[in-house]
Amino acid sequence: MLIQMSRLIGAFRPRRLILVAAILLAAVPAGAERQMLGDEATPSHYAISITPDADAGTFTGSVEITVATHRALPAITLNALDLEIESAAIDGSRAAFSVDPEAQTLTLTQGREIRAGRHRINIAYSGRIYDEAYGLFRVAYDTAQGSRRMLATQFEPGDARRFAPMWDQPNKRAVFALTVTIPSSEQAVSNMPIARTARLSGGRTRISFQPSPSMPSYLLFLGVGDYERISADVDGVRLSVVTRRGESEKGREALQAGVESLRYFTEYFDVPYPLPKLDMIAVPGAGGFGAMENWGAILYFDQYLLLDEGSNETDRQNVFGIVAHEIAHQWFGNLVTMAWWDDLWLNEGFASWMATKAADALHPDWSPWMSVFPDRNSAMELDARAGTHPVVQEVNTIEQANLAFDDITYDKGQAVIRMLEAYIGEEAFRAGIRAYIRARLYGNAATEDLWRALQAASGQPILDVARAYTLQPGFPVISVSPSACAPGAAAPQSVTLTQRRFAADDAARTDELWTTPISAQRLGGIARVQATAPAAASFTLAAPSDGCGPLIVNAGQSAFFRTLYAPADFALITRDFARLPAIDQLGILSDYWAFGRAETAPLTNYLDLTAALSADADPNVVMQAAGALQTLSRLNRGRASEGAFDAYVRAALAPMFARVGWDPRAGEAANDAILRDTLIRVLGRLGDPAIVAEARRRTRADESLPGAIRDAAFRVVGAHATQSDYDALLARAAAETNFIAQRRIYGYLAEARDPALARQTLAMLLTERAPRPLRPTILNDVAVNHPGLAWAFLRDNRATVEGWLDPLRRLDYAPGVAAFSADAETAAELGVYAEAFPANARQAADGARAAILAHARLIETEMPAVDAWLARRSGDAGHGAARR
Repeated sequence: MLIQMSRLIGAFRPRRLILVAAILLAAVPAGAERQMLGDEATPSHYAISITPDADAGTFTGSVEITVATHRALPAITLNALDLEIESAAIDGSRAAFSVDPEAQTLTLTQGREIRAGRHRINIAYSGRIYDEAYGLFRVAYDTAQGSRRMLATQFEPGDARRFAPMWDQPNKRAVFALTVTIPSSEQAVSNMPIARTARLSGGRTRISFQPSPSMPSYLLFLGVGDYERISADVDGVRLSVVTRRGESEKGREALQAGVESLRYFTEYFDVPYPLPKLDMIAVPGAGGFGAMENWGAILYFDQYLLLDEGSNETDRQNVFGIVAHEIAHQWFGNLVTMAWWDDLWLNEGFASWMATKAADALHPDWSPWMSVFPDRNSAMELDARAGTHPVVQEVNTIEQANLAFDDITYDKGQAVIRMLEAYIGEEAFRAGIRAYIRARLYGNAATEDLWRALQAASGQPILDVARAYTLQPGFPVISVSPSACAPGAAAPQSVTLTQRRFAADDAARTDELWTTPISAQRLGGIARVQATAPAAASFTLAAPSDGCGPLIVNAGQSAFFRTLYAPADFALITRDFARLPAIDQLGILSDYWAFGRAETAPLTNYLDLTAALSADADPNVVMQAAGALQTLSRLNRGRASEGAFDAYVRAALAPMFARVGWDPRAGEAANDAILRDTLIRVLGRLGDPAIVAEARRRTRADESLPGAIRDAAFRVVGAHATQSDYDALLARAAAETNFIAQRRIYGYLAEARDPALARQTLAMLLTERAPRPLRPTILNDVAVNHPGLAWAFLRDNRATVEGWLDPLRRLDYAPGVAAFSADAETAAELGVYAEAFPANARQAADGARAAILAHARLIETEMPAVDAWLARRSGDAGHGAARR
């Protein structure tokens, strides 16, 4: 589904604005009863007619369902939720009905057995239009002519049952024919083109759409609003960006991304896109997700599809990534659908991988596989704690399905697919994917179906690798025995690799083992060794003989594990760090950042690597270091070494900023623009006086401030805002009618380091000054710098905050806000808070509590060593100055 909001941060990351920092989503109790309709009835066609009343927040509807029963039944049960049923009939005869709100079902009976065979069910009903993004929902937005309203639907995973009674699960594919009656001043869009329209009295129009192909219910879509569109013909398919009136030109880059993606995927899958049109619909507002792949009618919140004068290179690459992800779903998810939510990763992991692969083919200068490395790290962070879940997980209820949209599903899924492609080769992998798609057109599939197709196409035994990484939780850390030449001796001809599960807490120290592809190359060497490490505690690897450098294991970083080097080899790697390929620099930095936080290796090892970075290091490498050092700075606040540590970070990053400077250069690399934005933000937040002063100077000339640096400069001003600065930003936000621009400004307000200003921002959330769709995002943003204040606000206003949330966020939002903390008392309070959660959702809070306690433990156990490291560097610098 869904690109979740928390998946939308950083360059080319079709992903989340981190609402969830370090939480583990719920593991499902074994043997729990599955909330799934049986196989005794199979729908084939729905004719749905809807008349919405946006002002009243209600709609009336009727549905005619063609269904086959496979044996005589006493009753027919289908899904329905939050609907008022007015009447029901089977084959023209009245049916009695009963609703089970807890089971979310509607049961029809006729006082006699319903024979096996084909039946026609007719139901009249009414329902709600919601203010949050689920079911049929409404979004208000401002224009120069006043406030307007738009309607849209969001049904994945289980909210189509709020729109019409139906078999609302992915293995019950059917054809949908939708009719809607709306004001004649508005337009409607759905999965298929319009078949016919009829003008009615009272200024109303009835619009009927062509029947859809056979598809699962969660892909059905309806949008109603005052629309305009821009379009392109892509080999006979009409591709459009659909926006509210006056906004369509902001979708030009998204339209081009769609053209490129549609052609790329058509060629890659060797199956044409099967619908006559593909609309990409921009909706103002925000929800617990950024986009949804409805077949032929992809929904986006507008900040993830449209670009304006304030957009920067990160925004542009994100738009491409999100568009590519959703278009990939038109095949992987829509044309072939997972049979049940256990295999959600088949949709989301694969679409994430395909989006990155498309970007790598079409925009290799973006270094997409490096740009999504933070996603891999996020998945590893979750997977290193107790309470994580396998990629293929047991899902029994819709609540559990909502929780399944997490970093394991998306990003571990993507990483496993990348690992397997590297293992069997691109051509064999693509042949397997094509065979898998062709064998299951308009049908359903499970993970094992994919593995069998890949194994048949490649002739290689991938099952041991694939199952190890998808059917058990966690991943390995592989330790490498000393591999460099000893003084006066030749390099070892082999090395010993040992594996164990990488654990960030004691509860995760379990004994799983993995069959793992290994790629190794000596630092400075050319030859690369490929091998498969068995699911054993140790393995002997033949080492290349070209050179004496330490052996880099996971060279190219395509496999999903972390690598721990012997101390002598690590010292050589640090010394010659700049000689490594950028992707391996990024991998080693990421590994040792994780090791330092998990106490697997000293945190100062990571700092040694940051000190070894060259001024011309790859932007993705520098951004990894900048982000990690900024996190340490936050955890170090209030300690005696706060000033010394921030000074180190500023000094370490200064050469990189000197290279890119404030002003974009003609013809510069796209990722240099992203690096500039990142460094302005980080250096400004850490109080670099020159950066703060220049940001203030440039924002005073706002109209001439280029989009490439506008957001970063204003965020620096927001971080160091005075009351006067804050009031001016608040006035701008209130006057702004463009939701994208308004969202940015509220982000600047939430940056404030001053606790008094943070309190003002939190208080504003309880008023109408803060747009309702933005309130969860603003609260989360405040939590980054003021976790205690944000958590207390959420705790004390629980009912209000939970009222802002759609189903995707209700069970993990509070843990995500709390997880920025390093306070044990907050961890304890979160445990109490979560007692109201369903039993199968409390591990989300448990994961956040573990993260909070890990932060506290890092401050206690690792930061004193960091203090000593800083003192040594200061002493060394002083001695050097004296010698000079």
